[in-house]
Amino acid sequence: MWHPSRMKYGIAATTSVTPATTPQSQADYVRRMAQTAEDAGFDSVWISDRTVYPKDLAARYPDEFGLGKADPSAQNVLEAVTTLSYIAGATTRVKVGMSVLVLPFRHPVLNAKMLTTLDVLSGGRLIAGFGTGWMPEEFATMNADFDERGRVTDEHIRAFMALCQGEEYEGSITSTAGMTFFPRPLQTPYPPVWIGGNSKAAIRRAVRHGDAWHGIGQSPSEVSNTRDAIGTLCETEGRPPSEVAITLRSTLVLDREVLDDTGQRKTLTGSPQQIRDDLNQYQDAGLDYLVISIDQPTEDDTAQAAFSFAKLANL
Repeated sequence: MWHPSRMKYGIAATTSVTPATTPQSQADYVRRMAQTAEDAGFDSVWISDRTVYPKDLAARYPDEFGLGKADPSAQNVLEAVTTLSYIAGATTRVKVGMSVLVLPFRHPVLNAKMLTTLDVLSGGRLIAGFGTGWMPEEFATMNADFDERGRVTDEHIRAFMALCQGEEYEGSITSTAGMTFFPRPLQTPYPPVWIGGNSKAAIRRAVRHGDAWHGIGQSPSEVSNTRDAIGTLCETEGRPPSEVAITLRSTLVLDREVLDDTGQRKTLTGSPQQIRDDLNQYQDAGLDYLVISIDQPTEDDTAQAAFSFAKLANL
């Protein structure tokens, strides 16, 4: 099991976060951000997962992608496992993770083979971030059952853990009875499993199946509430709360305040002192691990912001 001894930091290298990246320059950008993470002292590099999305995304989901919200092009991401393999080959120290891989779109055996292969080739640096997905249109395109995504995700996770340990798996979505699975991962019993999502179902899944809960954009007070909820669920499940790390992915906007719908400054936006105060509040709230996405207009600005944040966080 994975037990953090202090608050750690990762950086998302998802190419769409920086609009300056073009299809021709994405490989260079990913390699640059991976090397920046390694040089600046970050613990890990992360990639998001998306297959397709509606052309009228902002019209369908105005609360998330409407005017003043997230840029729909932020969903233009490279395939996660392939990209992390590229990052692993371009680095030597940083861990590589998915924030998060949508399991219902993938075949559990092939997915497990891809991930264990990545763990072997990276020297045991994989963090397996898993989630259920949220966009019905994407599920329809992928011929996956949106309503069954929770159950399918749970089975995927159980199959992944069994195959990593050389065990046969028998379930409704696949069976490996009488079959040999290769390779086993370097990390035992399996790479750390982080469960993504802010919903109650995601939190329950993290307690039942995960080494960590991986939330999205929560404030320090929200993180504190989630930590308490996880502690209560752990007692119900007979599991020590220390076995479930509290992790978060959020967006860093350095030197510019971003306001929420109530006019309040969003966490991790603003001056260096405001960012430092936010990090202290996250630490006090019980956050073990923070993965930052960086909102800057150019690749150079993004790399510089990563180094500036590393100094603020004393990496």
